[in-house]
Amino acid sequence: MGRAVRTGARLPAADPLPLAPHAGPAPAPPALLGAPFRAPPRRARQADRVNPAGEGSPRDPAIALFAKAPRPGHVKTRLVPPLTHEDAARVARASLEDTARFIVPAVPAHWTLFLDGEPDRPLQSLAGEIGIPISPQRGTDLGGRLVAAFRDLRAKGARRVVAIGSDAPTLDPERILEAIESLSVCDVALGPTEDGGYYLIGTSGDHESIFEEIPWGSGSAAATTLERARARSLDVRLLTPWYDLDDAASLLRAYDATRPGWALREVLDEVRARLVTGS
Repeated sequence: MGRAVRTGARLPAADPLPLAPHAGPAPAPPALLGAPFRAPPRRARQADRVNPAGEGSPRDPAIALFAKAPRPGHVKTRLVPPLTHEDAARVARASLEDTARFIVPAVPAHWTLFLDGEPDRPLQSLAGEIGIPISPQRGTDLGGRLVAAFRDLRAKGARRVVAIGSDAPTLDPERILEAIESLSVCDVALGPTEDGGYYLIGTSGDHESIFEEIPWGSGSAAATTLERARARSLDVRLLTPWYDLDDAASLLRAYDATRPGWALREVLDEVRARLVTGS
């Protein structure tokens, strides 16, 4: 896992994302490590519902779950081909569903689903079952949308605010808990993805300026964000890198990390042959 580092260390924005000191290579997926698989998702009981505090109580920590409405042609277009747009939308929906069923109830926090697009009835039903409110994303790019979400959550009383995506459903919830804990003593927590983006970003104060002028969708988004933090002399906690679902190889990796009962596994069972051919 990462450790707190002073961002005064040299970190050119154009360089590949560095790991935290003494961090080893990214871990292999659970199947390759021989680690036990998480049980298939179950319906959330009332006791499992998130956002348990009553009205008027402190809303810290707060977590923004970022997702796009899973419509064909709107999500996971990099998977086409080898998948169709319809299949890519099914992957996105299943990934969001498994994130909601596995990760959200495992991390006590005030969760909000920030959605790009209108939620359809199945998504509204899922959010109601889990107990997570839906809020529209606002902003012209990902940076602006992160800024708007973080300010919304801080305005409701959160000091530690974390954002994660819905496309890393095999992520261990302990990494989110680590980020929340680290934000008690650090300014920024960042979980980089192996392709140069990040699966998690969190701040413990009004530090949204680090999202300015980031080359979103490039291989240097995480490094540039860290450079912004360095320029502001912020303390950063780097988490262990993980992967998100962006190509055939990552979907095959997720296939090995899931079991029957996962929504994602059901979809991948149907499209796996095309993924193997196209990877």
